[in-house]
Amino acid sequence: MDLVFFLRDRLKFAKYFYSNASKPFTNIVAAIENEEPPFVPEYDESEEPPYLHEWQDAKTGLESVGLTALSMVASSLQLFLNDWVHLRHERRRGKKYKRKHAKGWFHAYRKIFEDVGLDMEGCPADLDLIEQAVLARNRGQHPEVLTMLQTTHSKSDLEKYPSPYFVSDADQKAISFDDGELSWWLSPNVYVDEVKLEAVIAEVEKLCEWIEADC
Repeated sequence: MDLVFFLRDRLKFAKYFYSNASKPFTNIVAAIENEEPPFVPEYDESEEPPYLHEWQDAKTGLESVGLTALSMVASSLQLFLNDWVHLRHERRRGKKYKRKHAKGWFHAYRKIFEDVGLDMEGCPADLDLIEQAVLARNRGQHPEVLTMLQTTHSKSDLEKYPSPYFVSDADQKAISFDDGELSWWLSPNVYVDEVKLEAVIAEVEKLCEWIEADC
């Protein structure tokens, strides 16, 4: 079975999904910010910016589309690795490898890579970025707070990756330094745009092509 072919097909759909599902929210945000119909401001004595709630909902919708697309990427990687381990190693060796690890399933597969003799030092993919994608996907899939729709990075994830890739430019500017150490006053939202999505997809493809070539 050509595992890379099917992986690429799934990743291609993730990009297609984001490109099309994000358009309605992007259009709403742009229309509000540019004061275009149907979001032309009317006279209002309150200090609240016009259409604030509609703008916030559209931004949250855009973040949700990004998280969903990122989940597709992470799930595609997990499916690929599961089949790769089974077809390329378990069948040949008559051995069952564990897919679970205290640090998550991606660490479980990295342990399997070591067990089957893959030298990860030679891997061309950015494994840290891939792990950040998996962690961000987990945050999106397992929300912890009923009272907010946004998905934030966890404290433990920020301790491991204090300068996370999946944040907006606005949140990136909120970084502070405490005794020279990077810190956050508030946990930033998990943010995935088209550029960030395509970047992690490229790294996932590199990883999968590399481990498949080893076989």
